[in-house]
Amino acid sequence: MVNQSTPPITLDIQQRANELRQLLQKASYAYYSLATPTMEDAVYDRLYRELDDLETQYPEMVTPDSPTQRVGDTPATGFETVTHHVPLYSLENAFNQEGLHAWNERWQRHVESSLPDPVQYVCELKIDGSALALTYSNGVFVRGVTRGDGVAGEDITQNVRTIRSIPLRLNVDNPPSQLEIRGEAFLPIAVFDRINTERTANGEALFANPRNAAAGTLRQLDSRIVANRQLDFFAYTVHFPAEGNPPSSQDSPSQDQGINPQTQWEALEFLKSVGFHVNPNRKRCDTLADVTAYFEQWDTARMDLPYLTDGVVVKLNDIALQSHLGFTQKFTRWAIALKYPAEEAPTILEAIHVNVGRT
Repeated sequence: MVNQSTPPITLDIQQRANELRQLLQKASYAYYSLATPTMEDAVYDRLYRELDDLETQYPEMVTPDSPTQRVGDTPATGFETVTHHVPLYSLENAFNQEGLHAWNERWQRHVESSLPDPVQYVCELKIDGSALALTYSNGVFVRGVTRGDGVAGEDITQNVRTIRSIPLRLNVDNPPSQLEIRGEAFLPIAVFDRINTERTANGEALFANPRNAAAGTLRQLDSRIVANRQLDFFAYTVHFPAEGNPPSSQDSPSQDQGINPQTQWEALEFLKSVGFHVNPNRKRCDTLADVTAYFEQWDTARMDLPYLTDGVVVKLNDIALQSHLGFTQKFTRWAIALKYPAEEAPTILEAIHVNVGRT
């Protein structure tokens, strides 16, 4: 019920609130997903404050996808365990070319019919972060869950909302009733360094690496802490409902480029078109030799990236083939992680302290 002193909500007020949400959502999409800002920070802040003022005056106008709803005011008391709609298993690792070829032979033994010619692969850099499953209902973000054991994970929706590169509403017309996106939340190196600098100044223990820092951040009960740490997110998989076709988008590519994805490559293009940050350093490969060349190229080039990567994820490009192969009890059959060797550095032993305990 609106306070008696508050003017009633008029059509103009409703339309203005909707307009502000759309302007802010488009600006966030351009900034975080396309890396092509279309609005000055000062203008964004002014529009945000105007929307926040309207929603404060008329709380019944607040919507779940509003840009003002990214950070909660009340810390959570704990996280609920929920079952994944589709298993979110880890990837099997390969540490050399023999392991890559062995995987390629294994999945082919599960295919009775003739293989696509050529069998295409998609190579994506393996981001060193934490996997998340995001659920969208009618185009609006409603749930974010950790990997957990692959079958069930923790519901950390309030924290996921704070990640600016995750859209609260998909940039798509007539979205399906339910859509699930998978991807990796991570801390850019510069942000990780900034956090550890602050922790040093505060006398707090330092995070060992960006991956541990990202995982620990996602499990914070106070989403305001999560928002301050500025996690990023790369989307890499989309699961459409079993019935019907994927939707169309205003800015989507043409039908043969990803509206109705038949390949992993088209799925990545679709994810980008509806508002997600998709890693630009991906490549389609027609042979394992092409995969190896990509892997070797990024062995050194990855040192110049603003985030950590410890390998390359190799996926079969054909989505029908992916569906046919499915999963083992622990891993995805149609993808493998080709890992780089662990980095080694010399250390100096400065002292040994011996303590005598009582027995």
